[in-house]
Amino acid sequence: MMAATFCCLPWTAQAQAQAQAQETITLRLHHFAAPSTPVQTQYLEPWAKRIEEQSHGALKVEIFPAMQLGGSAPALYDQARDGVVDIVWTLLSYNPNRFPQSEVFDLPFMPTSGEATSMAAHEYAMETMQDSLKGVYPIAVFAHTPGKIHTKDITIEQASDLKGTAIRAPSKAMNQFFSLLGAKSLGMPFPQIPEALSRGVIDGLTLPFESASALGVLDVAKNHTFFDSQHGLYTAMMILGMNQASYDRLSPELQKVIDDNAGIQEAQRIGKVMDEAEQDAIQSIANQANGQMLHIKEEGLIPWQAAADQVRQEWIGNAQERGMDGQKLYDEAQRLIEHYTEQTL
Repeated sequence: MMAATFCCLPWTAQAQAQAQAQETITLRLHHFAAPSTPVQTQYLEPWAKRIEEQSHGALKVEIFPAMQLGGSAPALYDQARDGVVDIVWTLLSYNPNRFPQSEVFDLPFMPTSGEATSMAAHEYAMETMQDSLKGVYPIAVFAHTPGKIHTKDITIEQASDLKGTAIRAPSKAMNQFFSLLGAKSLGMPFPQIPEALSRGVIDGLTLPFESASALGVLDVAKNHTFFDSQHGLYTAMMILGMNQASYDRLSPELQKVIDDNAGIQEAQRIGKVMDEAEQDAIQSIANQANGQMLHIKEEGLIPWQAAADQVRQEWIGNAQERGMDGQKLYDEAQRLIEHYTEQTL
């Protein structure tokens, strides 16, 4: 990767003087989420400040949340690849079938914590997804804290409670999972979720608490279903990626600034931000006593796990048909998640 090329170049006094003398390079960072989301306020904004400080003002990062620069969320990756913007934060699942190796992280009951799963996701992507990511410099590949089920008027206390419900699901794998459990599974963009829930178009959805809080969903959804197991219900692989040409145009010293703020340590930082924001959001709801926290214990997981097993086996089979070793990819993702879970305990 280009990131390794200049990793040992020092930031000399001469380089600092040159950086201060040259015109500031502004990098535009575009993403789909609300400006209040913890990933922006607690990670992206401090990251941008680090870039500016470490480049002695030669680099500046301007953040544009909520698709302020136009286009739809599924177009974000191409905006980075094609140089429409310099940096994006996006979900890889917004582009179905384009990042097939990443889909293993969409499978139900894969993730543990956001921190550990993000570290696993980054290493996995660097091992298996280099071809898929050509044209984009991966600052960090990561995964959100495991999502929970949030519902408005119904409660989900066991798998059979899903029958006949309409649930917004985040990915093809989770659509299949909920369908196997008898739900009508729907996909829709983030901004449409609160109104769809309020109007009864959907009965519930799956999101981490921190995302649901930033989106305003927790003002409507009052019932929240947790899974009491080491592995949470689901996650999704995301990327903070930079247009490769934007990176290549930088001087070696400025490339080093980006390199120093990229990699698995950044994936870990984002994962920790999400985990901490998740606990804060859960505690806030608990303090308000304005909703039900429902917990599915280990003994109640059997039907959920059975559906998850079917989704996993079908994904492995489909991966084989697409020319990938699905079992190997699944085993490697699981190994990395377990490794980083043990490391971060």
